[in-house]
Amino acid sequence: MKKTILLLLLTIFNIAFSQSGKIYLKDNNFNVGKPNTYIYEPPQGILIEDNAKANILSITSTDFSSEISPLKKSGKRFEFTTKVSDSVRVILVTINDSKKIADSNNEKGYSVLLKTENDTELGKSLVDEVFVRSNGGYFFKLKSNSKPEELIAEYDAIFAKYPKLRDDKVSLEYLYTKKSIDKEQGTKDLIAFADKCVKRNTEDYLTTAYYIYNSNNETQDQAIKLRKEISERYPKNRIDAMDFRKNFYDQPDKTEASVLESLNTYKTKFNDTSKRSLNSFYSVLASLYLDKENWEKAIACEPYLVLPADTYNNFAWGKSGGDLTMPVKNIDFATKVSKRSLDILEAKRKECYNANYNDDFNMYADTYALLLYKQGKYDEAFKYQSEVKALNGLDAGGKERYLAMLDKVKSKDEVKAYIEDEIGKGNTSPAFLAKLKEIYIEKKLPMAEYDAIQQKTELLAKESKNKDLLEKFGSKNAIDFTLKNLEGKETKLSDYKGKVVVLDFWATWCGPCKASFPKMQHLVTKYKDKDVAFLFVNTWENGKEEDVLKKVTSYITDKKFDFNVLFDSKTEVVTNYKIQAIPTRIVIDKTGNILAYDNSNTDLGVIIDEQLK
Repeated sequence: MKKTILLLLLTIFNIAFSQSGKIYLKDNNFNVGKPNTYIYEPPQGILIEDNAKANILSITSTDFSSEISPLKKSGKRFEFTTKVSDSVRVILVTINDSKKIADSNNEKGYSVLLKTENDTELGKSLVDEVFVRSNGGYFFKLKSNSKPEELIAEYDAIFAKYPKLRDDKVSLEYLYTKKSIDKEQGTKDLIAFADKCVKRNTEDYLTTAYYIYNSNNETQDQAIKLRKEISERYPKNRIDAMDFRKNFYDQPDKTEASVLESLNTYKTKFNDTSKRSLNSFYSVLASLYLDKENWEKAIACEPYLVLPADTYNNFAWGKSGGDLTMPVKNIDFATKVSKRSLDILEAKRKECYNANYNDDFNMYADTYALLLYKQGKYDEAFKYQSEVKALNGLDAGGKERYLAMLDKVKSKDEVKAYIEDEIGKGNTSPAFLAKLKEIYIEKKLPMAEYDAIQQKTELLAKESKNKDLLEKFGSKNAIDFTLKNLEGKETKLSDYKGKVVVLDFWATWCGPCKASFPKMQHLVTKYKDKDVAFLFVNTWENGKEEDVLKKVTSYITDKKFDFNVLFDSKTEVVTNYKIQAIPTRIVIDKTGNILAYDNSNTDLGVIIDEQLK
C-alpha cells in the first residue's frame, strides 16, 4: 500500500513539474507582501516576441486574480515581476504575445510554488497546486484535470506524505470534492472538519467552520451561535463584510449619495480596499451614472471595476430589449455604451492575447449589432454579427438576428441559401420558416416545395423538442405546486389549467433576471386579456422569509412591474423542475404539459401565439 501511494505521489510530482520550459523565483525565498521577480526560461524552439507578457493566475479559496506582466529579456532568459495576495501559495503562468499564447507548457501552464520553506509549507503549496491546476482550464483555456475521482487520488497521495494536512484548512477543497462524489458521507466529513476548526479557535478556522455549518440545515443552530461569537470577537470579520456588501446590493432606491456613503462606511468598518470587494459598490455607481447618461462619471468608475466591459455590456443589453422588435429608449446613448465594451476588449487584446477574447467579443458584438440594427445602420450591424457568426458565437436568438440583418443587406437568393443551410443543419426556428415562406411567395417559387420543407422541419422540431423535454424533466407533465404570492394568498399551478402559463424563475440578486423584466412586462401587458398567465417564481433568495418579502415587494413596486410574484421559499419548486440557473422560463400549455424552457425570453411571444390560435 505504501509503495503504491509513493509511486502515485511521484507520478503526480512529475506531472506537476514536467515543464518543457521553466519559471521560478529569481530569489530562493518568496517575499510576502512585496513584488517578486520570476525567471522564465523558454523551451528550445519557441520564439518569444518582444511584446510578450506573462499572464499570471492566482487563486485562493475566497478569491482569484489574473494579472499580466511584461517580460524583460536577460540573456537567453526573461524576467517578470508581480505582486500577489499574501495568502497565495501557487501561481499559474502562460506566456502570451498580442496574437496567441506563445508558451502554455503543453497546454498545462507553468505552476510556480511560492511557499516551500519547510515540509509543512511545501505540502500546503502542493495541495493548493492541485486546486489551481484544476481551475486553469476555465480561466486560461488550458487542459486541466477536473474529474473528482482523479483529483481525490492526487490529494490523497499528497496527504499520504503530509498526513497532518488533512486537519489543516488547506484540505477544504479536497473535502468539497469528496462531497461531490458522495454527498452523504462528504457532508459528515465536512461537519467533522468544522468541529475540528472550532477547536483551533482562530478567526480563520472559526470562519471556515461557520460556512460549513451554515451550508447544512442540520447545523444551522451551530452556525448562528458561531456567527455571533465571530462578530463579537472580530469586528472586521469576513462574514460581516460579505453580508454588508450583500445588504447594500439588496437596498432599493440607491442614489449616488447613498452608494458613496455605503462605500466609505465599508472601507472604514472593515479596513477592506481590495478591488474585488469595492467592485460591489462601484458597479452599482457606474450603473446609476449610465442610467442618468452621465458618461464622464461612468468612465471615472472604470479603474475601480473588475470587469468594466461587462458592466457596459450588461447595461447596453438591458436597454436593447433583447430582440428585434422592442423599442429602445435613448438608443444613441445605449449604442455608445455598447461600443465602449468592445473598445475596452480591443485595447486589452492589443496589450496581450486574452484566451477568453472570442467569448467576450461574441457577447459584446451581438449586443452592439442589435443596437446598430435598431438605429437603421444595417451594413454596420451585419458586419459585427457576421464576425460573431465566423467565431461560431451565434445562439438561437443570435441566428435570428443575423437573418434579419442579412435580409437588410443581401439579396433574397443569399437569404434563401442561408435559411436552407441552417434548416439542413437542424435549425427549426419558426422565424426561419416564416422568412423562407415570404421569399417563396415574393419570388413566385413552387409552394409545394416550401410546404414539404415546412412539414419536414416542423416534424423534426417536434421530435427534437419532445426528446429534449423528456431528457430535462423526465416527463412533459408540469409538476403541480402551491406557493404564496405577494399578498400572502396561496396560488396553485393546476388552477390555471385552460390557460397558457409562463413560469419565470428569478431572484433579486440576479442581474440577467432583472434585465429581462422590461421585455417580460411588455409580454404581460400584451396578453393581459387573453388566456395566458405569468407566474414569477422568486427562488434561491437569501434571507429570512419576511425580509425577502419586504425586499421583493419594494423592488417590484419601485419598478412598477405588474407581476404575479410567487415565493419558492423552500426551493422545492426550483428543485422539482430541475432548474440549474436563473433566469429560466418554462412555458406550459392549456392542458398542463411543458412546451418549452430556456434562459431567455426571445421566442416567448411566438410560442404563446401558437397556443392561442
